[in-house]
Parts: sequence; C-alpha cells; structure tokens
Amino acid sequence: MSNQSDWVQICEDVQARLLKITPLTVKSAKVLRSEILKSLIAARDDKFLKTESHQIHNLLKKTPSKDKGIIEITGGKRNFDRIREIPHFERCDGCWFDFAILVDENIKPAEIIAFDFEIRFLENNPTKFLRFDLNLPEHNNDDKGKRFHIHPGNDDLMIHASPMSPLEILHLFLYDLKIPERPRS
Repeated sequence: MSNQSDWVQICEDVQARLLKITPLTVKSAKVLRSEILKSLIAARDDKFLKTESHQIHNLLKKTPSKDKGIIEITGGKRNFDRIREIPHFERCDGCWFDFAILVDENIKPAEIIAFDFEIRFLENNPTKFLRFDLNLPEHNNDDKGKRFHIHPGNDDLMIHASPMSPLEILHLFLYDLKIPERPRS
C-alpha cells in the first residue's frame, strides 16, 4: 500500500519527466509572439476564431516585466474571475480564452518560465473552464511536484498536465475542445 510520501515522489517524478520533454525554449519572445500571431490569424482566416484581425493585434501584447530580461506575452487580459467583458479571444462557437506567458531572455536560448492558458466554455456546458498552468520555478506547486498542471473546471482541483508547449495549447484551444452537438447525459 502506498502512502502520501510515495504520492509526493510520484508527483515529482511525473513533473520531472513532463518538464524534460516539453519544448520550453524559444529563439526569443519576439519570435514566439510572431508565431502566436500567425496561428491566431490563420485560425481567424479558417473561421475558427471570431475575433477580428485588428482585435487580434490589439489583444496580443509583448511587454517587459519588472525583472530585467523577462518578457511577458499576453493574449487578452488575465481574467481569473471569468468576466466575459474583459478583453479575450473568442472562437466561432462562443468559447473564449486568454493567456499569459513569461519568457526569460537572460539565458540562451530564451526559455518559457511560466504561463497560464484558460478557455471558458458556454454557460450550459457542465465544465465551465479548463486552465493549463506552468508556475514559476520555486512556486509552492513546484514543491508539490505540480509546477505544470491543469485545472479541469475547478480552481482548487489540479492534475498533472500532458506535456504541451504554449503553441500546442493555443492550437488545442483554437481547433479542438469542441462542444459536442449531443453531449452525454
């Protein structure tokens, strides 16, 4: 029979494995922002994203953080209260999302050190949101072996995330996670 210390070790092992294989290096924050912009515009052109092209440019920002060499890329405004009036990207099916990514350009190649991506589903969907998080190193979730995790519809529930980069999560939000026409009862 396993005990809690076994579970903590399992979490740490899973976390180490996920972070080891997840592509978290980038040429620069500028290049990553360009790749994100290209993906968002393509989704708009393909009629998956309802957000207008000029809005995409206004929502996607790259700003220096208070820490030298740390760049933040935001897509919309952080919205943990899930208020629809706060700027965000909207899919053609009505689901909406935003994200924030921190890139450390002090090291070469630059490294993604944290992010949060959250998609909100329609009111009648039993799952209200899904959030992918990579917390900063030494965050208290790192101590639990869950620096990289998802919140499946509940802020207090977190599980290890599948190994995905920010671009992979963005593509998941744009082209997948569809609302089924006939959900299971």
